[in-house]
Amino acid sequence: MPIPIKPVHSLDLHAEIFDGPSMEGLGLSSIQIQMLGLAPTVKEASIKVGDKYIELLKTIDQNINEVVTAANTIMNHKDGKICTVPSNISDNDLLALKTAGLLHGNGRSVELTDRAKLALRDHYLSTDTTNEFRKSRTKDKFDLNEARSVKVSNSKFVKVASWLTDDEFREEFDIRFIANDDKSRAKGLMFAKPLKEYEVVYFIFPNKGCHSFWNKDVDFSLSLAFLNDKHEIVDFQDLEKQSPKSVSPKNDQVKFVVEANKGIFEKLKIKIGDKLIVKDNKLLLKKKDN
Repeated sequence: MPIPIKPVHSLDLHAEIFDGPSMEGLGLSSIQIQMLGLAPTVKEASIKVGDKYIELLKTIDQNINEVVTAANTIMNHKDGKICTVPSNISDNDLLALKTAGLLHGNGRSVELTDRAKLALRDHYLSTDTTNEFRKSRTKDKFDLNEARSVKVSNSKFVKVASWLTDDEFREEFDIRFIANDDKSRAKGLMFAKPLKEYEVVYFIFPNKGCHSFWNKDVDFSLSLAFLNDKHEIVDFQDLEKQSPKSVSPKNDQVKFVVEANKGIFEKLKIKIGDKLIVKDNKLLLKKKDN
């Protein structure tokens, strides 16, 4: 089927001439265009994507397949960054991302589409910093690497756009609530909305012991840090969403427990022996002395 001829005055010259033929006017859905092997042209100034998809894209974008990506670089395919979709992202979520035009690729080896890159750009760049990005960029077209590294002169912005999550984490968590009685400890996060990225629940037990946890009626997965009476981490365990299976620490001296988003402790390189201490409704991280 030929591409319809468009009058010159209606052309977006940069997109039409330099980015290849437009897919508009073909009467095809984005899925059909992808099945034909044609990447749809993204012209939106901004992309609105749900929070769930943004979090999935952030996770996938950080999981780079270094070998394949390096091979693409050698072959002068500079934008060919290949990511491996982590096993904790379900096939249904992966299919949904592909169907939404945010990923393309075979199986669990994928590339972020322009639509996904723009969505992540809008997520990382606030309204106040967008102008700084525009002023500092050196190319007419959006450049993802520039968006990652743009800096602003306004000192109130400590961090503008970085894809290193460690830079966003300032060695403290926000505490949603402290569970320090039988009722609050029993309920925990049952029927609650998901935790924010750096939000936790802090459990206090009257006595030291080997305290067990489960995730029944909790619709998101968690990682648990078990602390002794000196606030030192002595063990970690994970809980899958809606799981009635209980987990216990490999230590019977547990006095405090921290519930956080699954994988966050590993992501931030928090290890056994580090301390997590409550202060002013914040949970402060103190790394173990090397």
